[in-house]
Amino acid sequence: MTPTTPPILPRIDLSFPIIQGLIVPIDHAHQLLGAIKQAAPQLAEVPIGLHPLRGTPLPEGLLHLRYHALLRLRLPADRIAAALPLAGKELCIGSMLIRLGSPSIEVMEPHAELYARTVVVAKTTAKAERGNNQRGNRVITEAELITHIQTRCNTGATVRVLHWRTIRLHGKGPNQSDLHVKGAEVVIEGLAAEHSLAIQANGIGGRRAFGCGIFVKAGVRKVVESAATAAIGKDVGNG
Repeated sequence: MTPTTPPILPRIDLSFPIIQGLIVPIDHAHQLLGAIKQAAPQLAEVPIGLHPLRGTPLPEGLLHLRYHALLRLRLPADRIAAALPLAGKELCIGSMLIRLGSPSIEVMEPHAELYARTVVVAKTTAKAERGNNQRGNRVITEAELITHIQTRCNTGATVRVLHWRTIRLHGKGPNQSDLHVKGAEVVIEGLAAEHSLAIQANGIGGRRAFGCGIFVKAGVRKVVESAATAAIGKDVGNG
């Protein structure tokens, strides 16, 4: 059976340069989302995807943002105006502050290889999307996750799980405890243009407002890793 292409919802990436502030918590997703919605209240009504901030892990649960770091939002093309108030704003992430510059717009383009840092698909999500209403919230297995993603791909595309990771969402668990969510780092290869655009526009799995299920050109991952490796080597060499 040939997979069908989901409808492509017009979406763009709106990128704000981080012009001040170098350090944020590693587990910053929930706090960053709250700061964004406080600075731009209209975004509370917009289905956004929040790209993970990129940087180098530091001791004590901190992240050193990479040079020219961006705050990137994936949102409907007709809701750009709701995010524009973020320009020039200070965002408080825990005890850390960052300041944003003026944004630029990036239109989705088809890429044969896509990458997502964390894809979260609960057992209930996979069942619900197949019309099964059984309860349960077990994280699906790697084989189940690959099958789930392949239903959104063209025939011949391959899905690879690089490794699993756990993200922590502050105050999102029972009685405002921290919620620990397990997800997988994923690469999809051999995508046809229409399927690539649909996956980028629609995402896969849940928690996109916390940086999950957002797919980008796979080469972006390679560039980030190369830059981080070069930076680490330079630091060691100057030590």
